[in-house]
Amino acid sequence: MLIALAGSVYFFKDRIISQFIREANKSLSTPVKPGKISVSWFEDFPNLSIVFLDVYIEDSHEGQYPLMTAEAISFQLNPVEVWNGKYMIRGLEIRNSETILKIDRNGKNNYTILKKNEPGNGTGAISFELRNVKLQNTRVRYYDQKSEQEYIFTSDRLKASIKTTKDIYDIKADGQVTTEKLKVNRIELFNGKSFTVSSTMVYDDVKKNLVIKPSELGLKRSTFSIEGNYNWKDQAVINLAATGKDTDIQTL
Repeated sequence: MLIALAGSVYFFKDRIISQFIREANKSLSTPVKPGKISVSWFEDFPNLSIVFLDVYIEDSHEGQYPLMTAEAISFQLNPVEVWNGKYMIRGLEIRNSETILKIDRNGKNNYTILKKNEPGNGTGAISFELRNVKLQNTRVRYYDQKSEQEYIFTSDRLKASIKTTKDIYDIKADGQVTTEKLKVNRIELFNGKSFTVSSTMVYDDVKKNLVIKPSELGLKRSTFSIEGNYNWKDQAVINLAATGKDTDIQTL
């Protein structure tokens, strides 16, 4: 069975790629410009991987500005489902990337790149069930002009799973995160600190609310248990509780 599927992938890879792009364009309102696209068995066997190289994704603000650039983005799919025309993305790997998230002074973000589903338009054949998300050498900048916030995070390695129900995102993440900058109004915190992270979060995109369930942050030899929420729909409100283990005054 696998040999037959492998042979089919080899002979029909151009068709698989063109169909994947066609279905993706049904869901996206901004251009995605890969330098090269390939199909691989070796990225995440036995899953099939559609690999975009030298990727440029445009943001949703007027003009031409990047939302993300990446050396490689790999989408993992079940080969049997692909053969049947169903593109359920079950895994995602992004390597050497930079993402720029912005909110302008009017509160308009630059990352609304998915088309709204309207009655009669139907939906594309691409869907997501992201149980395995891997980020390698990534940098994320979030800049909110309206509420005067700026965050810059980098990570050498981060693994996550994302479950989506309408506008609610359940996120689990483990790995390493460095806070290059964390600025709220004129106050800067945790600049240049590297943490190990084991976190469970729930993000509500409509209410602009992030709930942090009991999670662990490791800094040097200290461990912190963090929980609380962060809401920024009308104004930025942070409510966090932290409990330290093996922590001294200098680390705090």
